[in-house]
Amino acid sequence: MTQQQTARRLSAALQQGVTRRRFLKWTLVGGAGVAAAAAGGFALLRLSPLDDQPEPDWADGLSRQEYHLFDRARVALLPTVGTDLTPSSQVPVVHNVQHILGFMGAATRKDVATGLSLFDNGAVFFHGKRFVDLDEATARDYFDAWGRGNVIQRTLATVIKQLTYTSYWRDESTWAAVEFDGPVSEQWGLAYLGNAPLPDETSLNQESTV
Repeated sequence: MTQQQTARRLSAALQQGVTRRRFLKWTLVGGAGVAAAAAGGFALLRLSPLDDQPEPDWADGLSRQEYHLFDRARVALLPTVGTDLTPSSQVPVVHNVQHILGFMGAATRKDVATGLSLFDNGAVFFHGKRFVDLDEATARDYFDAWGRGNVIQRTLATVIKQLTYTSYWRDESTWAAVEFDGPVSEQWGLAYLGNAPLPDETSLNQESTV
């Protein structure tokens, strides 16, 4: 299976697992958060020093905020100092994230952007600054806190982690450290059969009652 096919499959899985209805819930929660923050005397959408730093030319598929969010997630989620693992700074992690997100439909991609903005700005409530400005240890604690949070928080944290980890490990330069010699589908010459349809939920419910 080629890297492009892998990216397409992950993008499809994310779209199936994170429904439009769920992202609409994120939008409502985000709007409520903005109102609550304003009532408290400070703005949720706090400016970051990184707002003035442009993203690279290749990152035209990501907003400036998204680029810096995934670059911070890369640092927080992929600590490699003191290990034999390839430093994440030497792997095009954010570029691979952009590639995966590029396969999403326009409506879903827009909702993903809303969720990512909510995750970034949500850190203001807990740490007084956005996620992109947190140090490595605090950023990891923030991920852990959202991983223990409500459904929306857990889903967002999981999506960002999945995109970051997959975008690191899909690069061949990371394989030698874990003695991985590549997909068996390529070694064995297995033909790619496309995405299998998800089981019909109604059928599964009927089988479970038999």
